[in-house]
Amino acid sequence: MKYIEELSLLKNNVKAIFELSRKEIISSKLKGEQDIVTSTDLFIEKELVKVIKSKFKDDNFLTEEFYSLEELRNRTWIIDPIDGTSNYASGLSEYVVQVALYDARDIQLSYIYYPGQNDEYYAVNGFGAYLNDERYQVNNRLETTFMISMVGITHKTKDKYYYKKILDVAIANKYKMRMLGSIGLELALMSNGVFDLFYSNVTNIWDLYPGILLLREAGAILLNESGNEYCLGDLNMFVCKNDLVASFLRERILKKDE
Repeated sequence: MKYIEELSLLKNNVKAIFELSRKEIISSKLKGEQDIVTSTDLFIEKELVKVIKSKFKDDNFLTEEFYSLEELRNRTWIIDPIDGTSNYASGLSEYVVQVALYDARDIQLSYIYYPGQNDEYYAVNGFGAYLNDERYQVNNRLETTFMISMVGITHKTKDKYYYKKILDVAIANKYKMRMLGSIGLELALMSNGVFDLFYSNVTNIWDLYPGILLLREAGAILLNESGNEYCLGDLNMFVCKNDLVASFLRERILKKDE
């Protein structure tokens, strides 16, 4: 398997750093309107960067807190130390620590740790998706209830068209809706087939890239607003667990109202 050293480094350190962070006194502050950062975010990111630099000293970083203005290039580590910070600060368990490695113009490795269930999700480009070291594919069965997940309805994005469209369709058809507040967690769960359909227009690389590789390697279907295959950098991302859901998406959500 490619990138095995990099994966081993994450598996050996992410959980340990998170546990170490729990011994610190937690503080938080606003870094933007309704956008907070905690001392845990800062601690985890600093420690992860330190560990990675000790092994791969010439690598680059693009992270939420300290390296947010950097650009993607070969061997760039993408880190979101706590994805779902508002949940974490409020005492909710729906948050993850997530990391990806971008190299050779694509996402090559991703790792997502979900402390709430002590679950480790990871994927290596071309070698599949894993949950707690067990390889898995998206559960593409259609259950009795149709469940949709969305994230990103915030003041940051003016365009709410697809959020409203999905809500209208869900209400009209009595579909189940979930908004967990952590895109990393929602993409990890989507990759395992927990949800039938997912949507977001969040574009931050540290939010998206770890989950995107999991989805690809688990066999989920990623589409953009044109109904074509989602490409890195597209504004709208829809994820379907199988072809039936993809057809539903194109017919009921993506078709413009006449």
